[in-house]
Amino acid sequence: MCNAIPVFEAKNRLPFFIHQAETEGPVPITRHNQEVAYIISKTDYEEMKAAASPRKSLVERLQENRREYGLEDDDFDYTEYFDSLRDRNYFGRPGSEHIFDDIDVE
Repeated sequence: MCNAIPVFEAKNRLPFFIHQAETEGPVPITRHNQEVAYIISKTDYEEMKAAASPRKSLVERLQENRREYGLEDDDFDYTEYFDSLRDRNYFGRPGSEHIFDDIDVE
């Protein structure tokens, strides 16, 4: 990697620094002696982009795990199961609003 260059110099000689990035690697740009940016080649950019894997959603990871363990063909109805957990009567007491409704507190 070459020495960092100030923004004003990069602005004045941009084609030169683009060529330098293509042949020698990333070119750091500074403002007030602090690195603030890099000029990189398209090849370097595409390599970095490919290396950075996007985060998968929870659902996508669960689906991958199900495929990995051979569970994608099971016939268990998860939607019905989870809907029943939200049902207020799930605890077996009709009209119950809470799991502890039957407990006598003195």
